[in-house]
Amino acid sequence: MEAIKKIQKILEKITPDEKNKEGGIFINAVKNEFITFPSTITVPKISVKELSYEVAGEVIERLCSFFPEFFIHHCILPKRKPASDVHSIHFMRTLQGKHLKFVHFLKVDLRFGGDSSNVVERGNTDTYPSYLTNRMYYKSRLVPVEDANESDFSVFRVIESIEVVSDMRRRTFAMFDEVSMREFNNRLLEYIGGTIFSTSQQIYPFFVFDFFTPCLNVPRPTEDELKKGVEMFEPVFIYLYQRFSQKLISPQENLMELFPNCFNFEDEVIMLSEQFIDQLKSYFSRYSIIRDDELALRGWWKLEINPL
Repeated sequence: MEAIKKIQKILEKITPDEKNKEGGIFINAVKNEFITFPSTITVPKISVKELSYEVAGEVIERLCSFFPEFFIHHCILPKRKPASDVHSIHFMRTLQGKHLKFVHFLKVDLRFGGDSSNVVERGNTDTYPSYLTNRMYYKSRLVPVEDANESDFSVFRVIESIEVVSDMRRRTFAMFDEVSMREFNNRLLEYIGGTIFSTSQQIYPFFVFDFFTPCLNVPRPTEDELKKGVEMFEPVFIYLYQRFSQKLISPQENLMELFPNCFNFEDEVIMLSEQFIDQLKSYFSRYSIIRDDELALRGWWKLEINPL
């Protein structure tokens, strides 16, 4: 607990006038995103069993100095979500929409990424190598929640479990990490429609299923980007909620009042309005995915984001 408190104090020291010292945002060959910073840090050897908060503390302090705009107003989660994600440190921040509450979930992965030229000390059966890096591997997602406090949140689920058929037997799973999310992510893209995106959703999908619910990826989670993300995601989630649950999240009159010009209704079925779809197209048009010869040689793509 003492190590967790130390990390929280690091977060609380970040001031609003501090700015990021970031390089570019990239997507690697296995479709994981990372962001670069203008120097290198040493990540110590990490236990294969679990990344301890004591080991993570110094690294997180350095990362906060590079990306204060990403970490400001966040709390560290003392218990990882899910608990099986043992080599990452998880952070959260609550944001209020017009009708729903959201959490910005920020996950930083410190496990060795495989570039042997940067190894400081070789690993063994008990630990991963210590290595030099100028990258932060991370996930940054807006998650709709029913409730949240300073150390945990309960997700606003659209489904409660997943049934899959295997070896002619039907099995119900309670955790998403036990089954592939491809089917659910494809359904998200089908419901939303691919025409609103300016980039390939196979390389970097913006809407993904996590925690039993649709989430929005926000790859550059600054204050303005998070607030705009909530503004754009909330009507989309309300629409998706009925698609999955067959129920309206709130009475039609209430939704029309809270979100004017965002919805059309046909026999109690909610639809996104053409006006709001145009707003979504404008929001996602700021993103572009670039790949030159050097990036292709590495198996990377670069994700560029125009300002709001």
